[in-house]
Amino acid sequence: MTVKETRGEILDQLNRLLTRNNDAEKGYQEAADNVKDTELKSLFLAQSRQRGEFAIEIDREIRTLGGEPDNGTSFAADLHRAWINVKATFSSDDDKATVEECKRGDQEALENYNSVLQETDLVASTRELLLRQKQSIESAHASMARLALVV
Repeated sequence: MTVKETRGEILDQLNRLLTRNNDAEKGYQEAADNVKDTELKSLFLAQSRQRGEFAIEIDREIRTLGGEPDNGTSFAADLHRAWINVKATFSSDDDKATVEECKRGDQEALENYNSVLQETDLVASTRELLLRQKQSIESAHASMARLALVV
């Protein structure tokens, strides 16, 4: 494991997390649009808002470090959201399928956060921000795992 230490490498990693959070914000919004259960809809909308807040925090951190934030979404996430729509349309158990996809998305986000936290030499304030966000994503992932068992 090589530690990324240059300013450019650190900013690239933060931009990757920024994109991940933009993806998650839109993905959770899409999930809220796809479910019938009002409690799930409310949960997904709350997660969407939280990921939007995470993106704002990372955007601010990138600017503080002198970088230029990339505020788009990834092509893969755009395809994933389209896939959620198709799967929800054809699945007889679409709320469960949507919860499973959100759980999978959170797992990928956790892998991204872990990678950045382990492989990047971050200043303490950035590390604390990412650790706090990661904790919230871990909590959401655990909630999705529990929901997947009962939906």
